[in-house]
Amino acid sequence: MIILVRHGEATHHTQSLTGGWTNSTLTKKGRAQIQAAADKLALDFAGRDVKLRILASDLERAAESARIIAKTLHFAGEIEYCEFLREKNNGVAAGMTEEDAKKIFCKPASDQELDHRNYPGGETRNEFYLRNVEGLWAAANLEKENLLIVAHKGTVQNIIFRWLGMDMQQVVEHNYSVDVQPASVTILGVNKWHEHTIFRLNDISHLTQERGFGVFGFKYAKQG
Repeated sequence: MIILVRHGEATHHTQSLTGGWTNSTLTKKGRAQIQAAADKLALDFAGRDVKLRILASDLERAAESARIIAKTLHFAGEIEYCEFLREKNNGVAAGMTEEDAKKIFCKPASDQELDHRNYPGGETRNEFYLRNVEGLWAAANLEKENLLIVAHKGTVQNIIFRWLGMDMQQVVEHNYSVDVQPASVTILGVNKWHEHTIFRLNDISHLTQERGFGVFGFKYAKQG
């Protein structure tokens, strides 16, 4: 079982700053959003002895989100902070206002470009995808471990693409994407036919409802 959580609303959203490697923090609203997700996850985990790893991007907006979730779940382990889970590197644009970043933005020839750098010192789409998926697949056994991963929109998208067996070339060829909103929860796993499955996608029902996500209605890795 893989639970993917995007961090809540962050200061770069409210201060018109670029995202990427800008090390923004959660807003008051963002903390409340993540707390709602954490409370709902706690309903699913209550009374269950589940061996769980929590991995998070080391950028503060994701790291704080992970800490809120871990505290609510009474997680006894250590959160694993991973640079490979960061959002796409926006190079020299990190920390800039969106207005200033536009002045140095390098527009690609088309939306199909995979090896283009939007900003000096930044990553290409291929580099970003490979950093995320190679890092995660090396760090964990996604088919046999229970993972809770707290990261960013682009990172969550890349993990989903890889779980479905797609590289970036295939994603572009099929003009494919998935929405990943702040504080959303996505659940991946293996179904009874041993197929890679998306059980929940971009779930934000916790912002309006209180019942659980139904995590344990799906197959998950047994203790031991």
